[in-house]
Amino acid sequence: MITAINPKVLTWARKRCGLSVEDLARNLGKDSDIVLQWESGEAFPSYTTLETLAYGHFKIPLAVFFFPEPPDIEDPAAKFRRLPEYELERLSPDTWQKILLAQTYQDSLKELLQEPAASNLVWQDLKTTASCLPELASDVRDYLHVSLEQQFSFGREDKAFKTWRDAIEQCGVYTFKDSFKDRFVSGFCLIHDQFPIIMVNNSNSFSRQVFTLFHELGHILLGVNGITDVEDSYIDLMSNKDRSLEIACNKFASEVLVPSSAFLKELPSFEAEGQEIVPELARKYSVSREVILRRLLDYGAINQAYYASKAAEWNRDYLRQNRETKGGNWYRTRLSYLGEGFSHLAFENYRQGKLSKADLAEHLNVRARKLDQFETYIGW
Repeated sequence: MITAINPKVLTWARKRCGLSVEDLARNLGKDSDIVLQWESGEAFPSYTTLETLAYGHFKIPLAVFFFPEPPDIEDPAAKFRRLPEYELERLSPDTWQKILLAQTYQDSLKELLQEPAASNLVWQDLKTTASCLPELASDVRDYLHVSLEQQFSFGREDKAFKTWRDAIEQCGVYTFKDSFKDRFVSGFCLIHDQFPIIMVNNSNSFSRQVFTLFHELGHILLGVNGITDVEDSYIDLMSNKDRSLEIACNKFASEVLVPSSAFLKELPSFEAEGQEIVPELARKYSVSREVILRRLLDYGAINQAYYASKAAEWNRDYLRQNRETKGGNWYRTRLSYLGEGFSHLAFENYRQGKLSKADLAEHLNVRARKLDQFETYIGW
């Protein structure tokens, strides 16, 4: 039994995640009175329960529970004030936990990259505004060194995601993944002058994950934090300025993934064959059908009503069918969530003696006893 944790920190961590005492007790399979006893200092959780709280529920380092006072960490909601109030209100505690987790990853990068790269940082080298999106998209493709021919050879959507993710990380933007309970959330980004990051919902199809990558990269290049929704309806409730930025990020992502120079050559096929060719084009570019629809709308091949109708239909199908597969290899899943780039970086710091094993576990959000086995899944 642990007797040294600070009950005030436990209460702070619970409230920070938007959880009531009843919510936390239910998640732990405990009686609410037990949680109240922990928060009053009348009783203390076991070390195993403390690990579960830190890594599974609060997404904070275990050591925080022993701080003399709750840490002064920015409210994550402050990062997304540009979103409509209703959009913020419908985010569950789980999504806020994902944002908090992303903040800890960002803090880890600050420590692991003690000397941030001075070059090959896409958000610094390609400063832009929303008024020159086609040029920006073309510049980004060149910057990432992924040719159209290479894209056509992907074959599988998971390969497409991995290739784009690796290319973006080579340009300084680390991408993390997790499974969101809010299935309408595709992902989000947190901007930073040195360590911007993207978090993607692993429950989405890989084609949707690819679009999320570039939508959020658009946010980073335009210098705003963002959350990507499965549907675009929330955009109509934003201010004119914020609505324009959100639309710009959608157009940027579409232009990067399906460049106008290539797509214009596809239009005659659509005019001849109609919507039957949409799935074929989606496979060719390794994108979702909705991205192809966006491109058709951009060039007047379909109208807004048709786009909205088909996008809503496909999104409904997606939400009905989307179920995360349970089971699988925990270590491979964890590596997928963290990304090879971040995992390599953390282990390199550990190998060089800059981190203890406990430090490494905190950065990777992995229990220390699993680290040796986890490392075997990382290609060196």
